[in-house]
Amino acid sequence: MRDYAKAFSTFWTGRTGKALRGDAEAQVLASYLFTGPHRHPMGLYYIGLPTICHETGLSMEGASKALQRLSKEGFAHYDEPSEVVWIPEMAKHQIGTALKPNDNMVLWIRRSYESLPSNRF
Repeated sequence: MRDYAKAFSTFWTGRTGKALRGDAEAQVLASYLFTGPHRHPMGLYYIGLPTICHETGLSMEGASKALQRLSKEGFAHYDEPSEVVWIPEMAKHQIGTALKPNDNMVLWIRRSYESLPSNRF
């Protein structure tokens, strides 16, 4: 678990936050995926649906519908067979838009990616 991560209050007034208004389950899940204890700064990480349900209080049906909604909005995508979530914009917000080739984060990101189960992302 990381001690520090950025969470932006502008989420609620930005494109995705506005699109999710009125869908409390999708809002809870979006917030959880971006700030939860299993998140990874690169936005690609393993998390099982039962864990999502346990930690958010969402039912399996509610979490599945919320994941579909988040995918429709382009916020997050879930590969059910591998239980890997991908938040396309997360790395930009958590890591930055550019790294130098000799930056230690490049090696850390590569190792993190290689440790993931095979997935569609």
